[in-house]
Amino acid sequence: MDEKLLGYFQAPKNTNGIIRSKTTGQLRAWNLGNSLSQLEKINDNEWGKLEFPSIYILFEKKKIYIGEAKCVYTRTKSHINNPDDKVKNWDRILIINDGRPATQSDMNDIVVRRFIEDYLIRLFKLNKYIVVSQGSPQPVTSFQKTIVDNLIHELKFFLQKENLITKVFSEVGEEEVHIDELEKSVRKSGRKIEKWGAYTAVID
Repeated sequence: MDEKLLGYFQAPKNTNGIIRSKTTGQLRAWNLGNSLSQLEKINDNEWGKLEFPSIYILFEKKKIYIGEAKCVYTRTKSHINNPDDKVKNWDRILIINDGRPATQSDMNDIVVRRFIEDYLIRLFKLNKYIVVSQGSPQPVTSFQKTIVDNLIHELKFFLQKENLITKVFSEVGEEEVHIDELEKSVRKSGRKIEKWGAYTAVID
């Protein structure tokens, strides 16, 4: 969808302390605190105790953890009950999905979720956040690429409207690649590096 045709809506914080927002495209989002009662309200009243594949972001000031889950309720509950040491004092979570349960959602595909997770990690690093989670590049089919391109296009619009980012990559695939991260990725793939430099490399 053309960004000019996309709309954005955010509802005021409700009596349970939850802020809901959405685009006029696919995306739906819930912004809540480190609160099991808030999570249970959403699960009972909106998700119908079904699996909703999602991307989520835990916030601890400028330090964030970006993750993905097939059942975001279960994953969020584990972060509340057993917080990761990297973001032990997180106080806010933003849950984003396409508003559809696992049986219908494009985000039910783990490759799609992990592709978006990896992209968002790079995007938030570009915006000077301290990202403590790690993603991994995902090879995608032409069908999956169509899905992730549409979702990422909408996510960039949404995150700017949420005032979470100001910088974006102009196209999917134009992410800034740090030289040390690239070297680690090559070594992890089992390739032998004979020479490695800032501009050139010799790989078997």
